[in-house]
Amino acid sequence: MATLSPTKRVNGLGACLSLLPLMLFFTATIAGNRDSAVTYLYADNKQLVRLVEKAASLIESQGTDAFRAFAVKGSAWLEDERYIFVYDDRGTVAFHPVEPELVGQDLSNFRDIEGRPVIARMMEIGRRPERDASGWVFYLWEGPWHTRPEWKGSYVRKAVSPDGRVFVVGSGLYDVKIEKVFVEDGVDQAAELIRTLGREAAFAELGRVSCPLHVLDAYIRVTDDQGNMLVDPLFPSLDKKRNISQVADSTGKKVFQEIKAALQQSDAVWTSFTVPKPGSGLPEKRLIYTRKVRDGNETFFVGASYAPASPIWLK
Repeated sequence: MATLSPTKRVNGLGACLSLLPLMLFFTATIAGNRDSAVTYLYADNKQLVRLVEKAASLIESQGTDAFRAFAVKGSAWLEDERYIFVYDDRGTVAFHPVEPELVGQDLSNFRDIEGRPVIARMMEIGRRPERDASGWVFYLWEGPWHTRPEWKGSYVRKAVSPDGRVFVVGSGLYDVKIEKVFVEDGVDQAAELIRTLGREAAFAELGRVSCPLHVLDAYIRVTDDQGNMLVDPLFPSLDKKRNISQVADSTGKKVFQEIKAALQQSDAVWTSFTVPKPGSGLPEKRLIYTRKVRDGNETFFVGASYAPASPIWLK
């Protein structure tokens, strides 16, 4: 994870943590019960997961003595922008090779520039009962070498040392490639959020760009079954209701109609569409995952789309 300046900490966890039941934290369901790196398509994501899993295993066998290995420059643990960070289960920095002065500081209330409770979400992993609990956290970061905030994804893993202390160990990637499983889990949990909290509370939470269920810039949106846009985090103050039922992509495909037809046979569906790529205008294929959820007499379509970093068959 990148530099955590104590001056950027804020008090309180805010609406996002107070509304979301712990079972719905994005970090609480990704990869913890899966076969580690095998789950992922992209090589850099796999490598990061393997690195953190090895670091967790070292802590489990050596305890805090493992920190000495993590601090060796030029090693697998510390090179360029790649490094291992460790927190205890209360959010206090236990190890940080880039800014060692942070060690001992409580960063549990730290948020990114859009209000995401970054460290609190990591700490949820440390509180889970599984000894090998793990997950991903996504946030915008202001690194000391950046000219503007950049998206970062950190994979974190719970590790219990031989003396019984619980740590959360992790490492992060800039330009992290979105995996289909990231989007599926975020949307599935958003649907569960609607069922659990009801329309009003869930829509308010999903309408925040800082909601932890959004994956990088693959924001979750909600429509009714007629195509009326009900939740769009990028347009939170939009008063005039938009209807996307007849909107066509660059090839003429009416995406909503295709999704609606598929959801009559299933509760969830993946489809694709083509739109001009921002900045270039060239065609860009996007994948969209949509889940159907009912709340009383109403039916909602909850979905998120993303552009694969490379064709899905090129891993």
